[in-house]
Amino acid sequence: MLTQSMPERHTRRAMDSMWDLFRASIPSSGLLWAISDGDPQRQCRGCREICQLIRWGEVQRRRNSAFQGTSSSRILHSSYSELDVSAGRSGCESCRLIRRAFLLEHITRRDADRLAHSSNQWPIHAVLNLSSSGDSVLELAVKSPKAVLFSATVHLSNDPRSLPRNQSKGVTGVRSDLSALRRVIDDCHLNHECSSRYRWSRRNPTWLLRILPDNFVQLVEGPSNPVDYVVLSYTWGDPATMPTAEWARIKGAGTKTINGRPVPERLSPFRVWELPETMQDAITISASLGVFYIWIDNVCIPKGTNWDTEASLMHEVYGNSAFTLVASSSAKATDRLLHDRVAWTHPSKACQLREMWWLQNTQTPLDRVRFEAPVSMRAWTLQEERLSPRIVYWAGQRWYWSCPECQVVETGELEWAPSAADETPRSCPQRFLELCRTGDEHLLHGEWLDIVEAYTRRDLVAPRDRFLAIAGLAVRFYNAKAGTGGAVVTEDYLAGLWKDNFARHLAWSVAGAVDSQHNLQHIAPSWSWASLPLRVHTDTKALFKTSEHFKFIAVKHIDPASASTTFTRPETGDRSTDYINRGRAVEERGRGVKVVEVQGRFRRFISQDAMDVSWDDIEWKRGEKSSFNFGAFPGQGIYARNRASGKIISKDAHIGEVVGQLDYLVPPDGKPRDGPTPYIRPGGEKEIVCLELGELAMLLLVPIEKCGQPESYQRVGVAIGYTNRKGFFYGSETRRILLA
Repeated sequence: MLTQSMPERHTRRAMDSMWDLFRASIPSSGLLWAISDGDPQRQCRGCREICQLIRWGEVQRRRNSAFQGTSSSRILHSSYSELDVSAGRSGCESCRLIRRAFLLEHITRRDADRLAHSSNQWPIHAVLNLSSSGDSVLELAVKSPKAVLFSATVHLSNDPRSLPRNQSKGVTGVRSDLSALRRVIDDCHLNHECSSRYRWSRRNPTWLLRILPDNFVQLVEGPSNPVDYVVLSYTWGDPATMPTAEWARIKGAGTKTINGRPVPERLSPFRVWELPETMQDAITISASLGVFYIWIDNVCIPKGTNWDTEASLMHEVYGNSAFTLVASSSAKATDRLLHDRVAWTHPSKACQLREMWWLQNTQTPLDRVRFEAPVSMRAWTLQEERLSPRIVYWAGQRWYWSCPECQVVETGELEWAPSAADETPRSCPQRFLELCRTGDEHLLHGEWLDIVEAYTRRDLVAPRDRFLAIAGLAVRFYNAKAGTGGAVVTEDYLAGLWKDNFARHLAWSVAGAVDSQHNLQHIAPSWSWASLPLRVHTDTKALFKTSEHFKFIAVKHIDPASASTTFTRPETGDRSTDYINRGRAVEERGRGVKVVEVQGRFRRFISQDAMDVSWDDIEWKRGEKSSFNFGAFPGQGIYARNRASGKIISKDAHIGEVVGQLDYLVPPDGKPRDGPTPYIRPGGEKEIVCLELGELAMLLLVPIEKCGQPESYQRVGVAIGYTNRKGFFYGSETRRILLA
């Protein structure tokens, strides 16, 4: 907290005068000497600006100890390059700390390198933010005349006890401290229950890459006895942003087959540099940590292998590994993981200003690394993370470790100990596995919906893999619910949704209507989130209570081209194998479900006599908030549609409104796309009907033409939380319909 007892007025004036005289005597190098407890620190003139901000904060807190607010901006340096020079040649401790703050904000090396680019050399601004909690934070920004290019934060404290406990150890250096990481991993394997609780079986993957001396590797069949192996989770990259030859090299790293067996070139030792750079460095890291087997999908699932079978075994591949190495710093498979980490170029120590204020770097939360790294945009890596009990996240400037029992971040202190006052919940990649083990069904369904939300925003090279890329998660979820002795429930998994909480799973919504051009309704039914285009943000977490009138009736159609119709697999006698096979059978069948029959209260969304009005005529904006004003239409039923966001509103006379969210936008040219039309054409709004899912949740539907079956409908949107019209379905008929 930025508070300070008031010193004697004359003493302070004298100290300030001495300070000004001392500063004026320094040569024109721009450096000062900070007065500290017996250990002077070199500081630049930018530090004077920070001191001015601190003085401002002291004055505010002396006047009002509960003051909260933000200071005016001050310029610390004319550019990042100037900051870099001050941190390096001049040795300014504050500049080293601020430089590191900017670098640690970047997860990949490429992003960190942008700081030094000539086009990004603009002044560094700083403001002091005093929050109600008493925290003091320097908010830093590199600003061009048009935008903030980079930002960072530095914490201020006047409590020496808040400083890192073993700061004297210094930083780890420009190369990662793998010995420290190895100690963390060994501690987990020796002292945690992660291995015994979360290991799925004693089986190894079908194929592994064995790491040999002198930079050789060899593809081998998984040994019969369990071995330690690392799994690499990475991204291939976007082929549209790289040369054709580079993309061909990445794809060419895959293992080819002859007569169903890997080619001899892979079964014999081969040079590691035949693989892309991310894989090369992952192999080096694995061997340095004492693990001499590694599993890399493109190498260890030979081309021509039954990919569907391998995909549904991912919970076993990841669950049995020593740990998963997530290449968070890599934007494509040709990016290096091992490089000089420029944040640690200069040794530094705790930085002190104005005798009693300490500047500290903040920890980049693991959630940021998890959700913002390029690898997090690849669909396949979601299940790779959620099925892994132990994970190393390899970021551009440091590594992170996560297991069900602890999280560690590599810094100069090699420890992570959040304060007791930190109420931010710890990121837990293993929450799905924990809930599968404990079997809390309500929380498990909530976690599945979280998986859906994280999955729909991701990309796939091949959209046909929409279900395959989460097949391992579906198998693990089913097995957690069914139990080892449970019978196969063939209708449990329904195109990415689960039958026993079907209404809740149907109530997903898009953050805003999306272009229908790349919809995947040829892969999944309209009521499944899997039918949306790739890279779409969805919301699955609205408060929900299933309507007593809603009922799932039956699966009515399964596309044999999309799913296996073998509902059971032969028993092998091996309990673990049979356990997996039951889940695989359910997942393989479920991905082909196209039509289901349900029952619920049913009615029109818009009354026949309602009048079409402009959205602008009813929207009422008050600052950043918006609501509706129907004063221009007294006693009149109306409806309106926001063409930009896909919002649609229905209001009967003298009754509250219902606001829905359509899934798709009308094409900009107004012309229908080829194939079925998933969007509502202008003027077709009165065709929308609705099915009650929950007490304040409904599906928006339209009849399917030429379906050949009566009462068949496709989804076009959803309405959630219509508190102004809770009685919308009062008196409505209950009807059985087909969702397709």
